[in-house]
Amino acid sequence: MIPTGALLAAGGAFPGGGKDSHEPADEELALAVSALAGGGVVAHATETIYGLGVDPFQPAALQRLCALKGRDAAKGWILLIDGPAGVARVARPPDRVGERLMARFWPGPLTLVLPALPGVDRRLTGGGSRVAVRWSSSPVVAALLRGFGGPVVSTSANRSGEPPLTSMARIRACWGGGLAATLDGPVAVDGLPSTVVAVIDGRGHLLRAGAVPLARLREEVDIVDS
Repeated sequence: MIPTGALLAAGGAFPGGGKDSHEPADEELALAVSALAGGGVVAHATETIYGLGVDPFQPAALQRLCALKGRDAAKGWILLIDGPAGVARVARPPDRVGERLMARFWPGPLTLVLPALPGVDRRLTGGGSRVAVRWSSSPVVAALLRGFGGPVVSTSANRSGEPPLTSMARIRACWGGGLAATLDGPVAVDGLPSTVVAVIDGRGHLLRAGAVPLARLREEVDIVDS
């Protein structure tokens, strides 16, 4: 695991062990989990930027999220997972490069694009053969995934083409009743999203620059700047 490269907007680094002080209250978490199960959109903090999350296995929830953001439904999504074991639910076993990146940068702000398992909904992959997954170090995300019991689609909290919103107050003002629940918490002050790397034929391909610098990735594996 590596730091995100920025101080957190609330309270500094996440403490290790036990119940994290930044985990949501039980009542807030229960409401968010219920909202996901009911097909609603949940605004939540991550260790990078704020996200909007839904149940990835409810097509109506994905449609609702697209409508909220004004996002092209043909694009793929990032799935937040609860650890390396979560990869096996949606993707084929990673190769040596994928394993190395997971070992060095997870949990943290690195999204990996891996070959999807047969049967994974093409709405999640953008019609392609690969799926994007991330194990976040955010205590808010960890609590949400534990409570929900499965992966969650998450996308930046902004309307398509606009900068990410930087506070939960702004997110609520933007979407109001379009959100079924909110989970606030610390986010990075630099506003950088997760770095996205596709693992293809034993090499990493940088798809999006972000919180993990390219130079740091190249210390570990061969990375092509796409």
